[in-house]
Amino acid sequence: MKRLFLSIAIMFLAACSFRSPDSEFYMMSSTGLAPVSQKRMNVAVAKVKVPDLLDRSQMVTYDIKNNQVNILEFNRWAEVLPDVLQATVTNDLISYLPQAYVKRTFFDSTSVNYNVNIEINKIQAYRGNKVILSAWWNIANASGRVLKRQQQTYETVVNGDSMADLVEAQSQAVHLLSKDIALQLIKL
Repeated sequence: MKRLFLSIAIMFLAACSFRSPDSEFYMMSSTGLAPVSQKRMNVAVAKVKVPDLLDRSQMVTYDIKNNQVNILEFNRWAEVLPDVLQATVTNDLISYLPQAYVKRTFFDSTSVNYNVNIEINKIQAYRGNKVILSAWWNIANASGRVLKRQQQTYETVVNGDSMADLVEAQSQAVHLLSKDIALQLIKL
């Protein structure tokens, strides 16, 4: 009986000493982006729509060899991906259009000149290889009339095998999307 109790106690202590790895949290950055215009305007960026697979805080990667999808429990976005994307596009537009008033919006935004709406079709992140971002986006006026609508796909290279390298490539793809939106806004 003593042996059984001792064995159970040792197993319990061993189980208690097991510690899962710490989660790592990531955000996209909007640093080093050069302005494209000094035009003044008011712009609201709506919450970005993403496929259900990506609507989470866990990072999602793909294996290019076997079409495997990986949901990474310990590599996470600091917020859910739609919020990360909305914040990144907003910050990118602030950099690209420094004289514009650009804000994130969560509700109807009729007090601005332009509303930017983005729907992501896919973000395929291949660790150590590439990122493919495909999105529909539109720019609408304050009354909701769509002034410009576009679908585009961007591909960026991942320069390394780390998650930070992968996040940097994802940031670069979003910067390309944001720059195209900024270039259309200055034409309106």
